[in-house]
This record gives sequence, structure tokens and C-alpha cells, in this order.
Amino acid sequence: MLAYEKAGRKDSEATLVFLHGSTMTKEGMLPLAKEFGDYNCVVFDLTAHGQSAGEEPEEVSIFAENVEDTVKELQKQKVISEKVILLGYSMGGAITCEIAIRKNLELAGIVLLSSGGDLKHHTPLIDSLKEMPAEQFKTEDILDTLFGIDTPEADVERITELFSSTKADDVVGYGDLMASNRYDNLEACQEILVPALMVHGNNDRIVLPTAAVETWKKIKGSQLLMIPNKGHGAIYEDTGLVRDKVISFIKMHT
Repeated sequence: MLAYEKAGRKDSEATLVFLHGSTMTKEGMLPLAKEFGDYNCVVFDLTAHGQSAGEEPEEVSIFAENVEDTVKELQKQKVISEKVILLGYSMGGAITCEIAIRKNLELAGIVLLSSGGDLKHHTPLIDSLKEMPAEQFKTEDILDTLFGIDTPEADVERITELFSSTKADDVVGYGDLMASNRYDNLEACQEILVPALMVHGNNDRIVLPTAAVETWKKIKGSQLLMIPNKGHGAIYEDTGLVRDKVISFIKMHT
């Protein structure tokens, strides 16, 4: 069982399950989840992050299996409804993609935030970290790459503080980045049958926008929102736009 926190309306027919990205914990995703107050929102700590126990997986598929098991258990406990939309950010988006491919959960839809079905070929920044010993990695050293070309200084400070204050242990964060960088299941994205939405900043330097575009091309009927001038932190830079688009997507498919 993964640790989780709830937000929004418990009696909502739809449950939004939020999966955080590399170097993060659930506290980093809570500000976004709280934007969806009309829905039952559940935010997970992924395996070995925050309050969740276990050894950190080396592959996205293992993260996905642990999420599947927890969602099924929480459905038995009536914490999560039968109508589930997964929203995954960065590494969480790859996990979301993998879950949709595996089809072990009944999903009403998926939302990939600054992510895609192939993070192996669209993450040059992570490629540059591969020769670094894990114990030398510091999350703070890459936070300046989160932002787009027109992010106000006040937002830079706010988002940097959020990531710094809610991050996972740096060694865990490094493992996340390497696990994400190994993930490529793009061709299998053709098998995804549930409604899908990709949201990405067109100035993303951590996961290049091509990751979202290539995934959008593979998933039949999927939608793509490319946010001008925003970076990997687009969901924090332009939260209102992201919220409104995701809500429109949810209403269309639930």
C-alpha cells in the first residue's frame, strides 16, 4: 500500500489519482490536486518516497504495479471510486502511460503532464547526469531548468521553494531520473484505448515537447495542449489553464 492524501469531494462520482514526478513526494502534487475541489482527489507517495515504504524500483513498470495494487485496495475500501482518471506528472506520467498500456485497471481516462510514452529519447538533461555518482546528485542543482522563457521571478521563487521543501531524498531522486530515462514504451501506446490528454510546456528542457507530441500521435483520439513559453513546471507556472483544460477533458469523458 502506498501512502496517500485526499483532497476535494469524497462523494464525487469520479476519482482523480495524482502521481508525482522524479525527485518529488505527494506534497509537491497537492497544490495541483487542490485545484480540483469538485472531485475526489487522491495523491500518492510513490514507492520509497515520502511516507511510502519499500525499495525504490529501477523500472517504471514496477512503480506501475504498486500503483495498480494500491488503487484496487482503495477501491475495496471505498476511498477511490470505480471511475478513475490518472494524472501523472513527468515520471508519474510514464507510470500512468504504463498502467494504461497494461490494462490491469479500469480507467475513465489518463492525463500526462510534462511526460510521454518515451522518456528515453527525449530527456537530454538526464542523459548528462548518467556519469554522476548518485550520492553527488542534488535536486536543487536542476531546479533552474523547470522554467519557461517568461516565468515571473516571483513564480520562480514560489515553485523552487515548493520543490525544495517537498522533495524526496536526493539519492532516491537520482534513481527516479534514471528509471524515467530508461522508459520507452511508445509503440505500445497504440494499444491505449482510454481517453488521453497530454499537457506540456513548449519550452520544457527536462522532458522535451517531442515526447508529448510523439505520444499524442500514437494514442488514437487523444488530445494535446501545448502551453506557449512554459517549461517542465508548466502545471505550476500556468495552473489555471491546466486546471480548466483538464476539467473540460474530464467532463467530456465522465
